[in-house]
Amino acid sequence: MKRFIMLFALVASIIMSGCTIKPAPAKKTTAGQPYDVVVVCADDKWRGDLSYAVCDLLEEPLPGLTRPQGYFNIVKQVSPERATDIDKMYPNLLVLSVNPAVSEATYSVAKNIYARPQTVITVTAPSVPAAQEFIAAATDTLREEFERGERSNSNNYYAQGPAEQLMADFKEHLGVEMLIPANFFKATTREKELLWYIRDYPSRAQYIFAFKTPCEPMLSEEMQAFSSLNDINRMFSTISSKGADGSYMRISTEPESLSLRKGIEINGRTWNEIRGWWEVANDFMGGPFVAFENIDKASGEIMVVVFGLYAPEDPQRNLLRELEHLIYTLK
Repeated sequence: MKRFIMLFALVASIIMSGCTIKPAPAKKTTAGQPYDVVVVCADDKWRGDLSYAVCDLLEEPLPGLTRPQGYFNIVKQVSPERATDIDKMYPNLLVLSVNPAVSEATYSVAKNIYARPQTVITVTAPSVPAAQEFIAAATDTLREEFERGERSNSNNYYAQGPAEQLMADFKEHLGVEMLIPANFFKATTREKELLWYIRDYPSRAQYIFAFKTPCEPMLSEEMQAFSSLNDINRMFSTISSKGADGSYMRISTEPESLSLRKGIEINGRTWNEIRGWWEVANDFMGGPFVAFENIDKASGEIMVVVFGLYAPEDPQRNLLRELEHLIYTLK
């Protein structure tokens, strides 16, 4: 046991010090599921405000889902001396270290220490209140560090077997390249400007929509962002549900379902992200979607890529996230 504690302390010290000595790459594959996080923190430090800050960081509901689900799953909290080999093999580890010798709270990121693919974030602070305040202030940054790892893992996996014909079709239609995973097929639409790809399962389906539309030069960027919702609705309206008379796809009229995030820089382009719900009029189908729009005033066009999900019985976050990760492969 003493030997185990010393080994854990040595690895932690390497992470926290920023030392250039790196452990040998892990050979084991991670356990658990994407977005699972194990929190490594001393039991006496975990109680109270620090645990609340970590729960807010990891388990706050992800916007846009039709059923609440957090950004991440906290699998467990475990003190360093009780951490087992299985605990350390999860895809995401958050290590909380209170060290009075440091002057201010900081964080560091390491990859594939115990298994691969894995992201290990270590937050070091001089006191528990300092750790809590730092996590609360750096929530977006820390989430993005974990999300970047999940995004890389997903896109690397799908890049091993892409749908090359659909990718060529996508490039011909929009003039840009984007990774399309295997097992998608091209669906027929009544709107020639709309690309629609589907990956179908017995109880769920994933959708990719893409099109270009003229932008309104007189509108502000924020108004331009929301005006493209009309274009998405117009494209959706050309899609009907089999066996349901008078049905058509549309954006949900529930106002709380919509959220806008502006100015996301991805591979040299600036995108707006719109999250919301879609539904089928005169039918019972629906689900979440994420739309990315790139406004190019020089060409007078908006490029829109929409990722949608139908999963009435399954957890939605991972299925939708693996789709929206694809926008980071667009070039």
